[in-house]
Amino acid sequence: MSAAVFFGCTFIAFGPAFALLLFTVAGDPLRVIILVAGCFFWLVSVLLSSLLWFIAVQLSDKENPRVQHGLLMMGAGISVLLQEAFRFAYYKLLKKADQGLATISEDGRSPISIGQMAYGKT
Repeated sequence: MSAAVFFGCTFIAFGPAFALLLFTVAGDPLRVIILVAGCFFWLVSVLLSSLLWFIAVQLSDKENPRVQHGLLMMGAGISVLLQEAFRFAYYKLLKKADQGLATISEDGRSPISIGQMAYGKT
């Protein structure tokens, strides 16, 4: 019973995301590269925010619940700010990639637009 529940919950949780990946992104290697790069940028931002929060907790008074609550709120705010900063950096990288793809293409146009890079739509 536990294996059936595990696979059922897994397919319910990850099925829609897998279907979107399969039908909109997996057919084009350029979109796969862009998707993996976006995931990498997000993971780096989460890693940096978790490191900052961990260092702040280690340097603070661990017995004071008000300080810990404040650090948690500060960590959440910093995490959002870092993710948005990395999203902007990724957008700038995509703009440069779009210009580079347009430069090397035969007709002078990029094979994929910024809108398509954002998610992978056709």
